[in-house]
Amino acid sequence: MAAEVERRDQYLGETKKQLRDGFGVYNYSNKFFRYEGEWKSGRKHGHGKLLMADGSYYEGQFENGEIQGHGFRYWSSSGNTYTGQFHQGELHGQGVMNYRDGSIYEGEWWRNKRQGFGKYTDTTGCVYEGYFHEHKKHGEGTATYRNGDEYVGDWVMDKRQGHGQMKCINGTLYDGSWLNDTYNGQGNMFHCSGFFYDGLWTNGEPSIQATKLVVIGLQDNYVEITQGETFRLEVETKNEDGDGVEDQGRELQITAGFKWQAPKETKDGAASKESSTLFDAIEDMEEKPIPTPFGYEIVRYPLTDQQPMEEPKESDLLLAVPKSYTNLSEEGGQESSEQETEESKPADIEIPVPVEGADVAADPTGADSADEATGGAPEVEGEEGQGESTPPPPPVTNLRTDVGRAVWETLYLPAPPPMYRPFSTIDGVPEAPGVKRSKSKAGKDGGRSSSSVKSSTPSLSDSLVRPGEYVLMIHDVTNPPFMDRTLEPAFVLVKVKKKKKAPTKTKEKGPN
Repeated sequence: MAAEVERRDQYLGETKKQLRDGFGVYNYSNKFFRYEGEWKSGRKHGHGKLLMADGSYYEGQFENGEIQGHGFRYWSSSGNTYTGQFHQGELHGQGVMNYRDGSIYEGEWWRNKRQGFGKYTDTTGCVYEGYFHEHKKHGEGTATYRNGDEYVGDWVMDKRQGHGQMKCINGTLYDGSWLNDTYNGQGNMFHCSGFFYDGLWTNGEPSIQATKLVVIGLQDNYVEITQGETFRLEVETKNEDGDGVEDQGRELQITAGFKWQAPKETKDGAASKESSTLFDAIEDMEEKPIPTPFGYEIVRYPLTDQQPMEEPKESDLLLAVPKSYTNLSEEGGQESSEQETEESKPADIEIPVPVEGADVAADPTGADSADEATGGAPEVEGEEGQGESTPPPPPVTNLRTDVGRAVWETLYLPAPPPMYRPFSTIDGVPEAPGVKRSKSKAGKDGGRSSSSVKSSTPSLSDSLVRPGEYVLMIHDVTNPPFMDRTLEPAFVLVKVKKKKKAPTKTKEKGPN
């Protein structure tokens, strides 16, 4: 028997035994709800759609008059949509909620709340996959952040708490205890810079932290050495109270410097003519002077940890004098200097150079007037490779702290590089290496007035550091800095004394 169709103001649809049964449309008396769908024995049952006056609606399964089973829900006030399981009209079971702000939750629900295991992607792109309790992350879970960092561990009411491991995209790894979303308790961190910390943490900070570098084993941060000597230096990381901190893997760099003195000024405040041109030319190219705690600035000086080569003997240096020096001496007709003893340095050779007003034709060296424009400096041509500059020594290798300490065993201050600024300032603008200028006055016999250049043969001291006071600097160059902080550097004074010459052995005369 076919179902009867009942038409009333509130219901339009199929009936059976005077009960709504089959498909029908029902308008509720409060005019807020309207149902379109299947009925059974007078109740909503099967597939249907419940519409609300504000535009919200539910479409899905009904059972005995209740929203039950799988369905779709839309809220017009928030713009959120839900697709999944329902129980007695509530979100319950597996389901997916798409929020209006773009965040998404996919997982278990319990009485309209996110609860159980699920996956939540927020508006920042962070993805959490784990357990929830009353809408909050609670229990074990994994969070992958937008920048690539990942946390795996315990959560309590939306905060990282308990034991967890944080893997940062830059390589930093923390494994330990958490409280209120920060490192708290026992934990260790392998920092991306190579630094390692294992100990207690408080509110995201290590409980014990170093703040400065301190040189140990020296009195008043002062060391005294002799030219050509290697020396040892040990550094320790300490806190503000002066207690040692056992830092592991902090990278330290040691460099040297010499006191910087600005070019001398004239009475009117201008730099002297002989130095201003040189220093104006190199000022922008060179590094700026570095301040020190000793009340003056320094300019970097070479420092190496390579063992120095065996020092040449002065007799070997004599053989290295360019032949052109000797030829110039013979052609100039100058009187030879008195013979020096074995202990003294090689004799300087006087090379006459014409000066303004002198008779060029009378110059026995054959030097032309072009020498005047160059200040009388002769061109010295040595053997092949003689003009090549010596390569600078390799810098000291950076060290990493072990149990809070670092030791450099064989530090060495080599000879200064050519045109080293502080020495150039002290000595004045230098001439060509090994060449000094001098003048000879005209004699009473009417001989010509001349300017001469004194050329010195190489000496043993040229291959050694100049005696004086140097400054060593030890810096924390951990990169990136651990906890975004760099330790206060340490400074050491190094006094270099002149090397004493070895006593000369005299040959014993044999019997007549």
